[in-house]
Amino acid sequence: MKSKITSIVTILLFATISIQAQTKDLKADTRPKVFVVLDITVNDPIIYEQYRINVEPIIQKYGGKYLVRSGGMAFDKDPDVKVIPVEGNWNPDRLIVIEWNSIEELQKFTNSEEYKKVAELREKSATTKSIIVREYLKN
Repeated sequence: MKSKITSIVTILLFATISIQAQTKDLKADTRPKVFVVLDITVNDPIIYEQYRINVEPIIQKYGGKYLVRSGGMAFDKDPDVKVIPVEGNWNPDRLIVIEWNSIEELQKFTNSEEYKKVAELREKSATTKSIIVREYLKN
């Protein structure tokens, strides 16, 4: 009898821990995301392509996720990625949107030595306008 009670208590303990862990994960997923929106004018496609290739794994390492990469540059394999201007005379060479789970993740990325080295390639090859937008949707 004592063995059955011990087994039941153990199962309940693990079930409680599991539910708490799942609840914690759900709460983390509901935090507002942070987005970086970049409007990039490429002046030197060869150097910029080096930047693009080198920055991608660093972004992933620090938790960033590309949502949009458009522009129709020579290195873009899909011709449908070209930016299509609609109104307001806005026609960027490249438009990029990157999602981050938090501003802290983004800061770790931008402050990392790895990124600072690679960012020099972008600075040499392109003019960049960028903004940070926090997710804000009310139901």
